[in-house]
Amino acid sequence: MGDPAPEPININEIRNIGTEPFLQIGTTTVKDRSVRVEGPPKRLIICCDGSWQSSNHGQMNIPSNVARLSRAIARCGLADDKGDAVHQIVYYNAGVGTGTSKKDDQNWLANTMAGIQKTWEGAFGRGLEENVCEGYNFLVNNWSPGDEIYIFGFSRGAYTARALAGLVCNMGICMPDMMDDWWAMYDDYKKRLNRQDKFSLVCNTHKISGQWIDTWSGGSKGATAGLKYEDRFYKNVPIEVVGVFDTVGALGLPNNTWFDFTSYNSTEHGFHDTDVHPQIKHAFHALALDDHRAPFSPTLWHLPTRNTTTKLIQCWFPGCHIHIGGGSEETAHHVGDLESMASLSLAWMIDRVREHTNLQFESYELTRLYQTYTNTILDLSQRSFKRWDKAHSYSYAKGDGKTHDDEADPDNRTGYGGWGMGFRPDSMTFGMSFAGTINRTPGQYKPLRKNDKNELVALNPDLYSTEEYIHPVVAYALGKPYREANQGPVLRYQPEALKNFTRVKDPKDPTTGKIQEGIFWRGVFPPPEKGFLRSKWDSFRGGSQPPVEPEVLLIPEMPLWKDTDNNLLNERDYMRADWLAFLAPRLGFPEPTIDHIDKFLEKDKASKTLIENLTERETDLLYHLAVKAQSQLTSVWQMRSVAYKLRQKIPSKGNEGNVKLMLDTGARTRDFLALLDQGELYPEEGA
Repeated sequence: MGDPAPEPININEIRNIGTEPFLQIGTTTVKDRSVRVEGPPKRLIICCDGSWQSSNHGQMNIPSNVARLSRAIARCGLADDKGDAVHQIVYYNAGVGTGTSKKDDQNWLANTMAGIQKTWEGAFGRGLEENVCEGYNFLVNNWSPGDEIYIFGFSRGAYTARALAGLVCNMGICMPDMMDDWWAMYDDYKKRLNRQDKFSLVCNTHKISGQWIDTWSGGSKGATAGLKYEDRFYKNVPIEVVGVFDTVGALGLPNNTWFDFTSYNSTEHGFHDTDVHPQIKHAFHALALDDHRAPFSPTLWHLPTRNTTTKLIQCWFPGCHIHIGGGSEETAHHVGDLESMASLSLAWMIDRVREHTNLQFESYELTRLYQTYTNTILDLSQRSFKRWDKAHSYSYAKGDGKTHDDEADPDNRTGYGGWGMGFRPDSMTFGMSFAGTINRTPGQYKPLRKNDKNELVALNPDLYSTEEYIHPVVAYALGKPYREANQGPVLRYQPEALKNFTRVKDPKDPTTGKIQEGIFWRGVFPPPEKGFLRSKWDSFRGGSQPPVEPEVLLIPEMPLWKDTDNNLLNERDYMRADWLAFLAPRLGFPEPTIDHIDKFLEKDKASKTLIENLTERETDLLYHLAVKAQSQLTSVWQMRSVAYKLRQKIPSKGNEGNVKLMLDTGARTRDFLALLDQGELYPEEGA
């Protein structure tokens, strides 16, 4: 017998499908119209890289922190309740201005055109909007209710990450079939967001209930009966984390060196909403303390006081823009700190994510990052700088038996000062200097909004907070032990951004007078000169002017995550690297570079004492590094690996004393970690 005859089709039933809620549309047959069956929950991670930075184009590069973070995320994690497996899917988006054309093996015209394309895209942000839409398309194709969303970015990628989060919070996530007409929906989104008030710090339009979203979904011209396209969006989609490295520019876009493109950027990209929404559960921002290029002013988040759902942390680190986000091209040319400070900011970001969320990182990859760091600081500690070289280049032995060694600078014997502090070249180039210089000002970035007269005015500080912190590595580098050990101009640290600040313990709140427990940075800013008001240059016109009190700011110092059995390779372990690096596996170093280290250690009593008194955690760290080293010997193309190539330079003769400097550095860092654990200042700070 053949198959039974199919049941007759009810045309009216088919016609009525379009008027039913989309979640009730059948997923197997039109007939039964069963409820949609969702799969197990997933974690979707979007990583947006910075301008001119790409780690997926097949060319040698120094990976940024965003690229390194994307490769450290485990493919599967565990749910927080039942311990079920959760797939973690990573999407990496190269930065604007990266292009795809390889310059090698092309004629001069192709090389020229590729260079023009990359410069045009990077300078004007072309491709930025495309990156936002690409990230959104990834979410549409992969997200289901119950999935978690994580978004990370650096520089313009940080703006991309924040804009993408704003798009999800404002619009929601549509159904995949709707992307055929995405261009029209996106155009409508831009126009409506431009017409209406954006997320305001003084209004309550972005509550989880979605009042503004309801307005956006209130219908459009030409809508037919049944479901409107606006109603086919998942609304109030939560975002677990938006983590960014140094967002810059008024719109996340640095201004141009020679011309002011603020108006152009505002027109092209100003519709994006990059504020921190209540739907964002955690917002983490690593900031560069020392960049003073005017076009690279930081764009901080301002958290409305009515937003009680978002955990915001913004932390200042030593260095310029590239030193916080990582991926400096100078590293490949043996210039600068070889990504040591970027490694600290990356460890900080990973710690924040591990501390506050369930995103799982691959232990193997975290160990690889730590191993790269230990080898980097060992490398830096053995380098000296050329004497009389204003560019502060490292001095090397030529190794050919014919030419003389570079002469090492006796005032700058080592390239490493401890806890990630190396030589960080100023990003203010000659060409960039024409755009001007503006020192960064922690605690003083106020949000601006247009009033009824279309004038930009600062909002009342009672309506928002920035939740800023100063990373303790700043205190380490400004402490007396560090300053006495690094008196030369290369490693000496004097941040202009903190010239009015002092580090204090348990200060009084300048507003309430109550004691604030813990370590803080107190900034005191004197009142304006006699005869002028602080807010504008108005001359006194007779009578007495009320005295203007100095402005006092308190910025807390960022506490380090406490050690637990489940957070190995945290920030504290990066401090421990200062006294474990010489015991860790040394990968890629030629023998003339390191053979003197073991000879010194054999005779040094202090190092023997350290080895005999290693803690259980320190021993565990060395074990992880040893296991990782064995696997890396078979998984890295050693002769062409960037990490290996960096260590092939042989330092100048006479650097045997640098081993002692490295051991002293480890002792100095160990003492500072003890002070942090005790919650105490340096003795001279408490005087």
